[in-house]
Amino acid sequence: GGFLDSDSSLQTPEAPIQVSTAFNDDNDLSIDGVRILNCDRDNIDVFSLVLESNDERRYLLHKILSEKKDKTERSKRLPIEEGCLSKGSVIIYVWRQKDTEIVAEQLNGAGIRGGVVCYHGGMDSNARSRAQSKFMRGKARICVATVAFGLGINKPDIEGIIHLCLPPSPEHYLQEIGRAGRDGRKAKAIALPIVDELVSRHSLAHSDRLSSNQLEIVFLTLQTLVAEALGDIPPEAGIDLNAERLFLDDLHVALPVMKTVNASDCKEESIETIFSLLEEDNPSDPSLLSVEGYLPDAATVTLKRRSLDKLAKMEQIAQSISKCGTRVDGQNEQSNGDSSNPNKYEGNFGGTAMQKGFYAYSFGTYKFSVVRCARCMGPNTEPRHVYAALRRLQGNGELELALDTTSNGRAMHLRMKQDGIHLFRKKGAVNSCQDPEESRVNDDLRDIVTKLSKQFAAKEKVTVGKVESMFEIMQRVSCRKGVEVGADMGDEDNGSSNMGLRDEKSPRLVLFQKLVQNYFRDGSVAERTTASTHVAANAASNVIKDFPIQNMRLLTCLSSDISILMQSLVLRRQEQMPMAVRVKERKFADYRDLCLAKILHSIDTPRAPILDWYNQVLWGKYRSYSFSSVVKAV
Repeated sequence: GGFLDSDSSLQTPEAPIQVSTAFNDDNDLSIDGVRILNCDRDNIDVFSLVLESNDERRYLLHKILSEKKDKTERSKRLPIEEGCLSKGSVIIYVWRQKDTEIVAEQLNGAGIRGGVVCYHGGMDSNARSRAQSKFMRGKARICVATVAFGLGINKPDIEGIIHLCLPPSPEHYLQEIGRAGRDGRKAKAIALPIVDELVSRHSLAHSDRLSSNQLEIVFLTLQTLVAEALGDIPPEAGIDLNAERLFLDDLHVALPVMKTVNASDCKEESIETIFSLLEEDNPSDPSLLSVEGYLPDAATVTLKRRSLDKLAKMEQIAQSISKCGTRVDGQNEQSNGDSSNPNKYEGNFGGTAMQKGFYAYSFGTYKFSVVRCARCMGPNTEPRHVYAALRRLQGNGELELALDTTSNGRAMHLRMKQDGIHLFRKKGAVNSCQDPEESRVNDDLRDIVTKLSKQFAAKEKVTVGKVESMFEIMQRVSCRKGVEVGADMGDEDNGSSNMGLRDEKSPRLVLFQKLVQNYFRDGSVAERTTASTHVAANAASNVIKDFPIQNMRLLTCLSSDISILMQSLVLRRQEQMPMAVRVKERKFADYRDLCLAKILHSIDTPRAPILDWYNQVLWGKYRSYSFSSVVKAV
């Protein structure tokens, strides 16, 4: 990372971090067997100023980076030394990708000298390389970037780091400011967060919260896939599918990602986290499955030389396709009533050779699941073997292969282990006609749902704590009285030597180092002195308040807003999916409350994307209140 250096005195911790015991320091912290090195960087002076508006921040940024017009007088109006970073390399960190381009354009328009480039993950690789190269070679003095910039970059002469945002955690902030002053010279870290950014960060900290209903839908989806996979086991395999426990070493299933996302209203990253937790192996909870990665599971083949029956006499994979595939160019493929498209091929129901195109000269087109095809080929066959066989036949001119590489054809390849098969198996449901809507998770799965809910809640609490600690640090350093930043840095024109600079720490830096030490030791920045009672007016606890649930007038207003939202939510197409969470059903009350609270707190979900809901009048209406209290009020 950006803060690591061969000199242990220049290292800053990133939690959770495991540091080699080869570095031994009496001031190191040892917490639960993890050694955290002394993070003090005395050559980096820290300054923060919590602002109320973006206009204030833009004005101060221009003053910091512009040369001081009158060097004989110090401005009494500015809380920061004018022109303190008018020379030397500077990294400006912003929150969003679009902000990098906006700020860079504003600085260029303001005539900031030295050149300005922007860098973010959304740029193409060539543009990123050019921007990074110009900054590293000194052709551009300032780089406006997101957190995507800095990893693996070592530019020792960076004199300033400016944050035009509230960092998500002290760990992120320490890593980013640690990229300044690596040559040992004096450097500055200036943070200019806005109070409203605490509200946004605090809200986003709850974005990964899941209801028990959502977890159950994910598990029911996997349960259905396991039942389908067990049904593919041929009788000649000699496995009693009605036995109490099946002694199968593994079972391959393909979880359709987009379908599961829409059914559960869980983000893809959250679904991946769920299965990663089930993958963990420990004495109390053995591993249930193995995540093999993502693959294009939906395949379509068009036979070019012979029919599938004739090909099945020569190739085993053709036999599997005949078992699990569906012919899509025959009489079973209706035209869905779409007669408006003259070029649409209508199977055996008519059409000219031009309309049929390639299909007019083929021996059939079949769609199938690659993972299911592998299961039908035998217990030791894996999806990679299917891909290899299909590529071979395509090379021989037997067929034409098309893999659905879109989001709809993408699947998560899971290898179910013996304990996982036993847990997710529908006992007595193999080859049954049970309605998926009537499926319920068993008691063992419900216990796992409860356990995972607690793990997600604990992670959410930690993330919220990091945001609040970061704001508390910014606020306390901002309120700390001391000399203006830049005033104790000596004359900028006296060369780059450190000989003429003061060795004393600024009061801000002393306080910052103390708060950081408290954070890593206690998980809180609270000071154990009477000074801790002097908290700024807009500290985290005063900015984020709980919803006043005893206020009947506000509660009535919330009730009216919920009624309006429900009218829109019940019309979403995902509400009509089989085996999915639905806001209109009482059994999904847990999900309904969370869904409504996220919309009222401007937290987007797969079913309520921000681009579709941003202009909705109720989007984020109650984001000034703590998220948990809004859920309770709903």
